[in-house]
Amino acid sequence: MTTEPEQVVVTVRDDQLAEIDELAKELRLAGMRVDQVLGEIGVITGSLPADRLTSAQRLPGVTAIERETSFQVPPPDEDVQ
Repeated sequence: MTTEPEQVVVTVRDDQLAEIDELAKELRLAGMRVDQVLGEIGVITGSLPADRLTSAQRLPGVTAIERETSFQVPPPDEDVQ
């Protein structure tokens, strides 16, 4: 059973930047929906089911996989608590 996908940012090892497209392919096979491959900075963004995070982190070339954090700013006319 897979869990709901979470937005993630994958950081690629510096020595693997030339192979970033291959790593993106491997991440897709691991269940990730890849949104962007940013080869210049070594980052791949997309969504991945939470139960597949650990196996994706073990792929060669992956430095880290972090869940994206989002913030909601209240409208200007609302009181800030």
